Amino acid sequence: MQKTSNWVAAAAGWATLLSVSACGGGAGSADPTPKPSASASTSASASALQVAKSALPRATEPEVSDADLRAVVAGNSDFAAKTLARIDPEGASNAVFSPYSITQALAMAAAGAKGGTLRQMEQALGLALPQERLNPALNKLDLMLAAKTRGGVDPQFGQLPQMTVANAVWAQQGYTLSPEYLDTVARNFGAGIRLLDFKAAAEPSRLSINAHVEEQTRDRIKNLLPQGAIREDTRVVLTNAIWFKANWAAPFEVALTTMMPFNRSNGAVGDVPFMRNRSDFSAVKTTDYQAVELPYVGGQLAMQLVMPAAGSFDRFLANLSGERLEAITRSLQPSLVELAMPRFEFSADFEPKQVLQSFGMGDAFDAFDGTGGADFSGIDGTRELYISRIVHQAFIGVDEKGTEAAAATGVVIAGVTSVDPRLPLVMHFDHPYIFLIRDRQTGLILFMGKVLSL
Repeated sequence: MQKTSNWVAAAAGWATLLSVSACGGGAGSADPTPKPSASASTSASASALQVAKSALPRATEPEVSDADLRAVVAGNSDFAAKTLARIDPEGASNAVFSPYSITQALAMAAAGAKGGTLRQMEQALGLALPQERLNPALNKLDLMLAAKTRGGVDPQFGQLPQMTVANAVWAQQGYTLSPEYLDTVARNFGAGIRLLDFKAAAEPSRLSINAHVEEQTRDRIKNLLPQGAIREDTRVVLTNAIWFKANWAAPFEVALTTMMPFNRSNGAVGDVPFMRNRSDFSAVKTTDYQAVELPYVGGQLAMQLVMPAAGSFDRFLANLSGERLEAITRSLQPSLVELAMPRFEFSADFEPKQVLQSFGMGDAFDAFDGTGGADFSGIDGTRELYISRIVHQAFIGVDEKGTEAAAATGVVIAGVTSVDPRLPLVMHFDHPYIFLIRDRQTGLILFMGKVLSL
């Protein structure tokens, strides 16, 4: 039996942190002991970590219209496209990020925002729905994804996709949080409030948060919060961690991998391992770009590759939008494809503050000065909170790990490499291109990035 690679399409972990600090130290806002709301309770885990949480359970069957789901997905896609264009725009570095992760984390903050602060956050993130419809829609999308990524084994094709999404809110011990806010994050994000002592134990608190993120991302995201990220005036930290792993529906054969030249964005050329596959995919080639969609086992999630014409990457990316991404997806047609794509693995981190400010989200980062600035009064009933820092890290791995499951699928796809009477569409991703991982049913973009140098 020819051994094939049951390719781990994306063994990836993403995490976004939102840190909210109290202006001037917030001395008047914290009492010596925690004050959970009447609808909340506090508990201690085995590690003695106190948790304040709403008595309300997560809504597992939110009533959300298809139109509201489409609105959230469209906003997320546009945010993804605009953000990718602004990550290291002058550089030649590879990039990967999770627009879904950023949206989830900032949506938890927006749930406590008011007035101009809320309007600017909604504009920056492309969130067109009012809060009472937005949060249930985000919850619905998350539940739909969870149902598709629980793992398990397909009897014919092997391991199904796996994904973990973990939202968490971390607050200063003794800090009073709004009962309504606790209810909102519990019902729509499944998050409780974990209590830490930022004021007296900033470094242990940082390590606790980092350990949680590492656990949720299978150790792919480490040291999310660098030293100094937690300060004495930190009051609330919001984190979102995502880990994703999936196998191709049409695996690559390890024996077909060969060294081929990749034309880097800086003009240099280097030989890198290219995986090869001749199979039926949805694809398109135009004078401006070529694109192909590679489904994962189960067919519900897929990676999409979009390679602009040689020499046009920067211009193509500058004009990219959610609407154009959707148009590219609609243009894909079932085709026999002779595909060659590089094997790669990299991680990237960036602080989205400047990007979000360029999208019009300014007030959230400014301390209230009596007339203007952040308004997160929905979190604690005061104007003392503002966002001090946002940190985002991501990892993606595209490799050919031969496994027992991969060997078992060799028989299934053996016919794919035989001679086909149709003329194949030849696609070699040998110069800078964009990749994204999306839910095929809703179009939601989970991860996105660019490959510029290998």
